[in-house]
Amino acid sequence: MLHMKFFSDDNGSMLASFARVVARSAAPMIAALWFALLGPTGSAVAGVLDDGQILGIYIQVNGFDAETALLGRALSHSSAVRNLATHVSTDHLGVRQAAYALAAKCKVSPVTPSERDAAAIEHGQVMTKLSSLKGAEFDKAYLRHEVAFHTAALEAVRQALEPSATCPDLRAHFKDVLPAFEHHLLETQALARELNVR
Repeated sequence: MLHMKFFSDDNGSMLASFARVVARSAAPMIAALWFALLGPTGSAVAGVLDDGQILGIYIQVNGFDAETALLGRALSHSSAVRNLATHVSTDHLGVRQAAYALAAKCKVSPVTPSERDAAAIEHGQVMTKLSSLKGAEFDKAYLRHEVAFHTAALEAVRQALEPSATCPDLRAHFKDVLPAFEHHLLETQALARELNVR
């Protein structure tokens, strides 16, 4: 269960507003993602994350979605969902590889903050839950997850990662990659509507 106190900060109605959106999405892994990005006081918004931590989080999150998409490709009942999952997994694996190259360019080592342990546990739980589903039930759960995931990831990049980044190449990468993440979200939402997923 998502608790608003996790998202409190001294200056931020944006943070509380986004927390309400995440809470309504009923996607605990997404709540863990946002919480781990910001910490209990919302400190990432204030620029506390360094570029190594930003890249560590970014690599982890892209790995999560690549794994989920690979599962979607393997277990989906629908050829349209399999095609979407193939596209998403390819893109996120490519972005993850680009993030490692960016680390070298920015002269930092990716470091995953310890707060990300909770997100990794949540991701494992999501994968276990999705793996237990079959047919159309899997497709519905997968699409719901992907809509919530991309919604939260887009906001995390826009509101926390990109503004906190100091390396110009990293900031430019975030600006360049956001349209692709937005495309994933739009394609997933369109497919969810087509398959009557609510």
